[in-house]
Amino acid sequence: MALGALGRPVPPIHEIRRGVQAEAGYVETPEGGIRGLVYAGAVAWLAGQGIAARILLELTARDIPAQGLFLASVHPGIRRPDLAPPGRGGHLVLVFGRDAAGALRFHNPSGDTPATQADVRMALGRFDGFFAGRGIHIG
Repeated sequence: MALGALGRPVPPIHEIRRGVQAEAGYVETPEGGIRGLVYAGAVAWLAGQGIAARILLELTARDIPAQGLFLASVHPGIRRPDLAPPGRGGHLVLVFGRDAAGALRFHNPSGDTPATQADVRMALGRFDGFFAGRGIHIG
């Protein structure tokens, strides 16, 4: 998602995974699965692609940079924004801006409906309920 938004070619997802994993961005479990993204490894992989990125911690939604892209750690329940957030973190969405009212705009390809997948808009206070306060700023 981020590569495409930057106008870069988007390689197959498993090629990206292998590259990020080579930078210790993903850790394989004993069962052969992949544990969540390790931000430092992802930032190292992005640097290898010539893309500036940095880890940001202890944020509120209001602190998310207005410029560039931001991979935000949110609870996967963000797919159902009509329900109370069951927690924070464990899933990533790509924040790419704010609308005229100040709501965050983001993409979440694993959303349940088109309205929760592309150019989703959510008020800062609502987003904070899902947001773990951390992520990767790109750009």
